[in-house]
Amino acid sequence: MQIPRPLKLHTKFITGLVLAVIILGSMVSAISYFHVTNVLEEEVQDRAELIFTHVDSIQHYMRDTLRPSMYQRLPASFVIEAMSSSYMSRKIMAPVNNPQKGIIYRRVAIEARNPDYEANDHERQLIRYFRQDAGLKLWQGYKILDGNRYYIMARPVRFEKSCMYCHGTPEQAPAELLERYGQRGFGKEAGTVAGVDFVGTSVQHSVGRLQKTIFIYFTIFATGALLFFFATNALFKVLVVNNLKRLHDIFRRNISEVDGISQLGKLEQGDEIEELVDSLEQMSTHLFEARAQLQNYTSNLRSMVDQRTNALSREMEARRADVHLFVNLLESMYNSRSRAELWKLALPQICTRFGARRISYICTMASMGSFFWPETAEPADIPENLAAMLTSGTATVSGSRICVPVESGTGIAEGLLCIHWQQEAEAQQQDLDIIQALGRQLGIAAENLTAIDSLARQMNILETIVEGISDPLALIDANCMALTVNQAARTLTEELTDGRRKDGNILSLFFDVESARCPMQQAIAHGRADIREVCLPGDRTFSLSLYPVASRTGKTDQAVVYVRETTMERRMMMQAWHAEKMATVGQLTAGLAHEINNPLGVILCYSGLLRQRIAAPDQLADLDVIERHTRQAQRVLQDLLNFARPKAALSGSADACSVAASVREVFSVQAAKKSVRTRLECPQRPLMVRLGVGELEQVLSNLLINALDAVSEGTGEIFITVREADNNMICIEICDNGPGVAAEVESHLFDPFFSTKEVGEGTGLGLTVIYGIVTDAAGVIEVGRSTRLGGARFSVLLPAAEPRAIESNQS
Repeated sequence: MQIPRPLKLHTKFITGLVLAVIILGSMVSAISYFHVTNVLEEEVQDRAELIFTHVDSIQHYMRDTLRPSMYQRLPASFVIEAMSSSYMSRKIMAPVNNPQKGIIYRRVAIEARNPDYEANDHERQLIRYFRQDAGLKLWQGYKILDGNRYYIMARPVRFEKSCMYCHGTPEQAPAELLERYGQRGFGKEAGTVAGVDFVGTSVQHSVGRLQKTIFIYFTIFATGALLFFFATNALFKVLVVNNLKRLHDIFRRNISEVDGISQLGKLEQGDEIEELVDSLEQMSTHLFEARAQLQNYTSNLRSMVDQRTNALSREMEARRADVHLFVNLLESMYNSRSRAELWKLALPQICTRFGARRISYICTMASMGSFFWPETAEPADIPENLAAMLTSGTATVSGSRICVPVESGTGIAEGLLCIHWQQEAEAQQQDLDIIQALGRQLGIAAENLTAIDSLARQMNILETIVEGISDPLALIDANCMALTVNQAARTLTEELTDGRRKDGNILSLFFDVESARCPMQQAIAHGRADIREVCLPGDRTFSLSLYPVASRTGKTDQAVVYVRETTMERRMMMQAWHAEKMATVGQLTAGLAHEINNPLGVILCYSGLLRQRIAAPDQLADLDVIERHTRQAQRVLQDLLNFARPKAALSGSADACSVAASVREVFSVQAAKKSVRTRLECPQRPLMVRLGVGELEQVLSNLLINALDAVSEGTGEIFITVREADNNMICIEICDNGPGVAAEVESHLFDPFFSTKEVGEGTGLGLTVIYGIVTDAAGVIEVGRSTRLGGARFSVLLPAAEPRAIESNQS
């Protein structure tokens, strides 16, 4: 029996799709018509507004920027191309005025200065319109121009106050305008409507372009609709109809024989969708049964997930404990001083982490020592296969014990770590990878500890060497910051800064370290050593050596600064040089004195003979002058002979305090005459020196006379000090507040015949003689500047007398 089939799903879909395309096309056509109309009007308005905006931008730039700048640079000229806003607006917007492209732009006026821009009839109508309605700012609408329909937008152009310079009276206008346009365009008033800015857009030109665009869009839409129709039809047939047929065939094959005929007749009464719905109803029954089975499986799955979660939690806690153990081992390495101390700290932590019964470490280096914990447990037993375990490089499980080799960073086994548990099962459950990693870390820690200990010993040796150098030594970086200094450098810094600094940065005491000409900066830049002598206030000299060195980066940015004080050496060299010079001068003056003394004797002899033969008073006066100067020359020669003649060894001793007081008393009258105050400071007990009283009086008298000659009358001050000095010496200082001794004079002060006094006031032998007396007595005489009075300071250092000499002198 043939069952009539209803309309198929494919036919229904095609019919509905055709109706949908027809309705959609009608809606698109209506919407496009209204939309195109609105777009046309908006386009025309936007184009006109854009042109006005462009014109406004030009005029604002002219008025606010270009025109003031031109007035400032050319105050006596008027350049119309840069100062007239109307001229520039028309020139710049001239390309926009293109009727062929459907755009008209004009800036016109009634009685315009330039006849080319005189308003036509419809433009005059707009101007009158704006003049009648003063509040109107813009006019827009449609007009027919030259047979074409245009959308017009116009706005008034008013004269402002600034425009009167060019449109007021001809007498005030620029000469350039009068030469160019004559008398046109003058006599305007501010605030009146001068003309209009006029923009027109051809509607027909825009409609033509729009119609062309609509036609193109419609063609594209029609083509797309056809393509969509055929593509949708094909896809629907392939994806829906064919699949539905296949599902329907599958369902027909699976229908049971019991209700097959009735069910088949029922399915063939509808289309493919209705057949599929009936099939899904049968499938829902099977899905309900499957759901019951899945719920049963889900309950079992939850218990399995809980078990896995617990296992992961236990593993996470174990990893956390491992991390904590490694951190504690690093801290133990930091706090350890030796390998033995490291193992004593590490073994309890490892044993506690793994819950072991005991732990031991067998060292295979040197003494084959061993460590174990707890200490009450039995000592570590050496495995029979120790060599195999050490060379295997992996952790080994042996019963309830796990042994792992402790290897250094180079892979050399330094020992064997053994962990013991109560049960074999506990050892079997441990993670061998973690224990093996633990062995490597312990080996690296022990190796690093050895390296740190060796480095510490080397640093200690180096610090001992640096501190053992008695001279100041410092390592300075390129920023003149002290990196390493020894105690001598810190002491010198404290000494030269009166205790204000103790950092040991000795370089800053000699130079301005922030200056670009700092010697250390130059030494580092050139990479060469710099050795120089530096003199500080107070006559202290130092030998300064700068040695550039490279840092760990290989760049020369550090310098070793070595300082050695040469004050005493310099003084000894000066004394030796002076003694040698004095010996040479002595030999020279001895021969010279003998050669000159004989002619002087002859002169005195013949002057005596002449005195017996003449009686004229004026001639006798001349002979007196000759004899007086001859005898003065003989006295000088006698002093030279005394200076040059070898002296006998000085003997005897004198109380320096008593002699100083006696000399001060002798010259007190001369000091009082010049109103000079003298002071003496010495201890109450005698200070005996190995020099006779006469010689000491001669030395102090010469120095006191020089001090009296140096100080000013009325304000002069002389201070004499007698005190004990180092090295069993007695120091006698005579200081004054005079001008002091100049640096260029100091080295020649003890030379024979050298004097800073006026001609005729001294022979220049006083200081030379006392220098000889002091040096013959194994003493030293020094000159410098007094810190107390500010003038000269002469220091005489004489050896203290022996006790026997003192007793004999007193007896």
